[in-house]
Amino acid sequence: MNDHRKIFSGAALGIIGGLSGRAVGLVGTLLIARHLTPDIVAEVTVATVIALTGNWIAAWGCGQYVVVRGGEGREAIFAASMVYLLAGIAMIAVLWWATPTLALWLQAPRVADYLPGALLGIGIRRLGAMPDKLLARELRFGRIALGTALGDVAYAVVAVSLVSTTTLGGQAMIIAFIVQSCVIAGATITATRLRDWLLPVKVSAARLRDILRFGALITGEIVLSEGARYWDKPLMFRLVGAHDAGSYGMAFNLAQLPAVYVGGHIGTVMVPAVTRAPPQERPALMVRALTFAALLLFPMSAGLAICAPTLVAALLPPAWSQVAPLLGVLALASLPGTGSFILSAFLAAHARNHWLMWIEVATMATLVSSLWLLSKGGVLMASGAIGVAALVQWLLTVRACRADGLRLQGLAAPWLRIALACVVMGAAVLAWRWATRAHLAIGWRLAGEVLVGMVVYGGAMWGVGRDLVGDALAGLGMSRRRHLEDRVREGESTP
Repeated sequence: MNDHRKIFSGAALGIIGGLSGRAVGLVGTLLIARHLTPDIVAEVTVATVIALTGNWIAAWGCGQYVVVRGGEGREAIFAASMVYLLAGIAMIAVLWWATPTLALWLQAPRVADYLPGALLGIGIRRLGAMPDKLLARELRFGRIALGTALGDVAYAVVAVSLVSTTTLGGQAMIIAFIVQSCVIAGATITATRLRDWLLPVKVSAARLRDILRFGALITGEIVLSEGARYWDKPLMFRLVGAHDAGSYGMAFNLAQLPAVYVGGHIGTVMVPAVTRAPPQERPALMVRALTFAALLLFPMSAGLAICAPTLVAALLPPAWSQVAPLLGVLALASLPGTGSFILSAFLAAHARNHWLMWIEVATMATLVSSLWLLSKGGVLMASGAIGVAALVQWLLTVRACRADGLRLQGLAAPWLRIALACVVMGAAVLAWRWATRAHLAIGWRLAGEVLVGMVVYGGAMWGVGRDLVGDALAGLGMSRRRHLEDRVREGESTP
């Protein structure tokens, strides 16, 4: 199996595993919402975001160092692992000490109760981070996806069990987060040998200086990149209050299903893929990845936006009714950010870390200023800040890629055809809703909307973009014609 086939097959495994686990996790989140109020969920979310922020800062690009420089030998891997683990210990100690101050600044006293447990979960997860990067170097994305999926399942089972049978409240979510971290870390650690990353070897001062230099720009870029996805939660908490922030967080989590668990997996596999590919092949690889992502992301995001009223009415109690309009906005607003995440692999392969850093600075500045301005009109208006920041990030990323020869003109035609199929799908779903609103229970209407959307989108794509579907299947190794072409190129006989 050549690298390209392995890469796209890895992406498929990541998507399938991620979506399967996230589907269970999503059901768990909805069940949790039946027992907890939006303000409690918002406070747990803020505590988790603080712990994650410390984790990103203390990573210092060590994981990326292993992916990019791991081929230089065990010294490079061991040195990066030690820097990563020691920085993590220091980070946890600092945040633990600062917990009361952070809770006071956020005007959320219960955050102080949740943050210690969130930090414990992050500490456990860091133990499996280096093995995760070793698996990525070997293109073993299936094992990574399995660990993530099992972790999502564990989180859902533990959290739902505890909130429905105990009075732990928000602490049930923290305990579930710790269990999830144990499962994810265990899956990656057991898939690698400890001696490959933890067996001591002599480390030179030059190696440590190289890690510190390498991680400087990458850390800033990653912190701002991840912050653009998560820091809106504590900002919303400060700007619109706990209840609205909880509803916003729920809508955001639902809206991110396509972006994170499809686009995110594609973006993750693209970093080692583009690094391995010859420079002249990288533009075509990126265009193909963006087209493949659009085939899945466009209908999922459009479907979430269209089905939002029915989905929320069917699955959430009345206290969460504000989620529906927020989900409609956020599902579409997340699309440009996913494309930027995929394109960042191209910039990373060309060592454009300074560009990635400044793009994230501009994105974060746009997000914060937009949130502050739009929040004056309420939480629904403020949610539009996500789309504004994502669009700015996309435009800046596309412009930066042009310096290394990446042109995206070839994307316009396939994207238009995919968008057309989504429009047809949306019209069919709305027609179904209008025709059945007085005759079917809400659960059956929701199931019908999903089924109609899938069938109509599939039919529309077969009519306007059959070649795009065929190319995607070929890239995943699911096309017999592609198998025969590969065997001919490799000198094998064909039947």
